[in-house]
Amino acid sequence: MGLPSQALLAGIFAAVIGGVFTTFVRSGNVSINGPSPALIGIVVTGMIALGSWEYMLAAFVCAGILQALFGLFKLGGLADFIPSSVVQGMMAAIGVIILAGQIHPGLGVQIGAMNDFDKLLAVPSSLANMNPLIAIIFFNSLIILAVHPHVTNKFIKYVPAPIWLLLFAVPLYMLFERLLDGHITLFGKEHTLDSAKDLINFELPRDIVNDLLVFPDFDKIDSLGFWLVVLSVFLVSTIETLGSAKAIDKIDPLKRKTNLNRDVAAMGLSTILSGFIGGLPVIAVIARSSVNINHGAKTRLSNLVHGVLILLFMSLLSEYIKMVPKAALMAILVFTGYKLASPKVFKDASLKGYEQFLILVVTLVATLLTDLNKGILIGILFTVVIHLVRSHLPANLFFKYVAKPYFRLSEIDDHYHLKVKGVANFSSILKLRKTLAKVPPNNQLVFDFSRTRLVDFSMLEFVNNWGKDYRTDYGGSFEIIGLDEHLTTSEHPYGIHALPQSAAKPLSKRQHELKEFSFGNGWTFEPKLDWNIDYLTTNTFFETRPIEYLKNRMEGTLPCNAKWELVDITFDEGALMAAEVHNMTMLLIDFNTPIPDFELDKERLFNRLLDYAVKEDIDLAEDFDTKFSVKGRDKTAIKNFFTPELRQFIKENDKYHIESTDSAILVFRYFRVMSISEIQELLKFGEQLTGYFQKCVVTPKNTP
Repeated sequence: MGLPSQALLAGIFAAVIGGVFTTFVRSGNVSINGPSPALIGIVVTGMIALGSWEYMLAAFVCAGILQALFGLFKLGGLADFIPSSVVQGMMAAIGVIILAGQIHPGLGVQIGAMNDFDKLLAVPSSLANMNPLIAIIFFNSLIILAVHPHVTNKFIKYVPAPIWLLLFAVPLYMLFERLLDGHITLFGKEHTLDSAKDLINFELPRDIVNDLLVFPDFDKIDSLGFWLVVLSVFLVSTIETLGSAKAIDKIDPLKRKTNLNRDVAAMGLSTILSGFIGGLPVIAVIARSSVNINHGAKTRLSNLVHGVLILLFMSLLSEYIKMVPKAALMAILVFTGYKLASPKVFKDASLKGYEQFLILVVTLVATLLTDLNKGILIGILFTVVIHLVRSHLPANLFFKYVAKPYFRLSEIDDHYHLKVKGVANFSSILKLRKTLAKVPPNNQLVFDFSRTRLVDFSMLEFVNNWGKDYRTDYGGSFEIIGLDEHLTTSEHPYGIHALPQSAAKPLSKRQHELKEFSFGNGWTFEPKLDWNIDYLTTNTFFETRPIEYLKNRMEGTLPCNAKWELVDITFDEGALMAAEVHNMTMLLIDFNTPIPDFELDKERLFNRLLDYAVKEDIDLAEDFDTKFSVKGRDKTAIKNFFTPELRQFIKENDKYHIESTDSAILVFRYFRVMSISEIQELLKFGEQLTGYFQKCVVTPKNTP
């Protein structure tokens, strides 16, 4: 079943409502609100189940009502009941559904009604029968989306990939339509644009009131199928809103916290309004929010401007919007689907333990074979089975622990002690949340899992996130004890704790080289993954770039008694489906002498234009300022710190990004891991730089 023309514009309504209305009722500060690509699969299957777009709009309205009540009654914590890996499996399934459904029109091929597995199996056939004129636009768009994250030019990076996509796709379509007269003969078969006109462009209605606005039809509100669609929309919208809000908080440059219950309620109210005028559900969209933050947004005004601009473009530039080829839009959706179900999703799950990988895969397959609601239910049941097997408890005792989780909070001396017994898994989080509400601010809490038979990933993730929030927002501290005797199948700190740890993996060729290089110089080397990254999050560079983990850590001491560490660090630009993953080698030197906080980078034309706009660059010396950008709060201290000798040294060694935070400097060169020779050069630079920073004598030596 094809979507009506009004449905194709439903996302625009949601984006306008998300900007003009949601901005004033939500809690989030820098998120962008609008439609979610993750709902595409549900919308298509819901249309098939209900039979009309008007019935689907009614489902949106009802889902919005449920979501608003969910937030108003402060039930945001119920989202914790769904295990983390089940949520990831659900999102991966949605990615596969989007990819399987949109790749065929992107190739200029129409297919009949079939399930998602059959759509995937039909991809080779569509490739063999694709319309080359449409497919060229489609593949060109995919290449732009795939290459954009890896381009180093700051101007190209600053402009979002979809904008570059349109700048290429529209002229390409015009070229095919005019210069090639809209047809091409390939392998003896003629392909034309006219033969697939409905797969290329879309028409915007001219009469907004009569043609554009569509209102919901509630005639099927008494049917079970209607409420299953409502539940699917509600679950995905709520889970994605909560997940996006948490992810956006991590990359908010001002580190503000979103009131999750208020945000869920705001999205519900917005979805009700959007559904009544023919729009999709409204959520916090992580992709656009990441772009918003990376381009300097710090207030909710950015979301309002986003909605107003879309409304203006729709009203004033509709003739130009109609020139956008559908194949380019299909490419955006297919790429989004790929990001949701990319190999990295499965690799990350396997790093958390084989159990998390299995839960993700089972949820994914179950969702594709049945539907979203059944897929989530099957994923939860499979998680329980995994926990039962791993706990080595009799079934009756295991389910007794699950039904009645044991948390005993007591005050001992000058701190609180929380003893946990039995099974502590995702189903226990709701009760734990209520127990933790009794802990007063500015205190110390010890989580004691010494008598817990099984602690699952969701529980440890929740405990650590709660502890970090308690420390940041309430001035308290927390500690986890009792897991030393537990064995786990993963090195991830949140992995299920119960069974023996898997055998250590052999070192890679690069790790062997790093080990020999480290030991040959009397340094320490640790190849294991390390998720303890809190001490790096205060650095300016990582304020909006969440760190995933560290590995291949080398440590030593410089002549000025400055301790250093060199690590391979994995971090994201953006979050969730919008994340661009980078692996980079960096050097961190911790001094004993106070130095001002600053950020130094090599000056380029685009940086200079931005500096003129925001006026953050510090003037040091004319010959230095033309080559480098220096920023920081205490301008006087920074000017005094950058002596002529230090400036001359940096001019002679202009390869590195350098920044200082809390008397420690961070140095790196590439957005990739370094070779041994590059590491030698970096360490030599760090050693000499330390001498200038601390005014101590450094005798240059040849690093082996």
